[in-house]
Amino acid sequence: MLFWRVLAVMAGLVALPSWGQVKEITCYSDVFAPYVTLDGTDVRGIDVDMVAEAGRRAGIKVHFQVLPWVRLEREIAQGAASQVECAFAYTVTDARKAYMEFTTVPVKLTELSLFVRRGSFESFKGFEEWRGKTIGIRRGFKMPPAMSVMVEQGSILIEEVTGDLQNFEKLARGRVHAILSNREVGHEALERLGSTDVVELSPSVQVTPTYLVFNKAKGLAPLVPLFDREFKAIVVDGTYRKIRSRYRQTN
Repeated sequence: MLFWRVLAVMAGLVALPSWGQVKEITCYSDVFAPYVTLDGTDVRGIDVDMVAEAGRRAGIKVHFQVLPWVRLEREIAQGAASQVECAFAYTVTDARKAYMEFTTVPVKLTELSLFVRRGSFESFKGFEEWRGKTIGIRRGFKMPPAMSVMVEQGSILIEEVTGDLQNFEKLARGRVHAILSNREVGHEALERLGSTDVVELSPSVQVTPTYLVFNKAKGLAPLVPLFDREFKAIVVDGTYRKIRSRYRQTN
């Protein structure tokens, strides 16, 4: 499957540094099933299990906490004054490089898709055909560059919500024309809603690697090669596929 091949290619071999000061660390993310789920105080999911396993192999106990995306990034940007040591899963931007240390091996490839009401659109042909339309997104969600430009121009309207289920409920009721979502997050939401009136458009909008990041001001850069090595090993030895199978069917 392309997903596994691309991850393996991107995960170049790295050396393990002799740096063992950190034995425990707390990582943050927002809830976006099946990658991050919250059951009471139990944080689980594909990304959670992958980061936890990488930490275990590197001799680091990883604890997990949940914060909304917008607040989480704002926290990391505070640097040394922030409680956040690490977070996931983020795309690389020049602005984020100022306060985030990125792993070079991705936590996952994030595939973004548009979801619409059945019969309203046949396929995704680019954002030009979405002029005058309203697209729902998760608050704090990073949009593709082409869409961002059109939103800034006022050519595409967006409506932001805090949760994926709320977004898809709005779409099912016809309150927005489409939802831009992580592909698997979207299908997870549809399964929970039991909806058959909403479908994913093909092809997907984009596929982008997303990474584990460390607060740059915390001096945690030596952890990057540690997690890089273990992320690569987890993909190569088949552990990542097993982790995914706990939450989603794999093919």
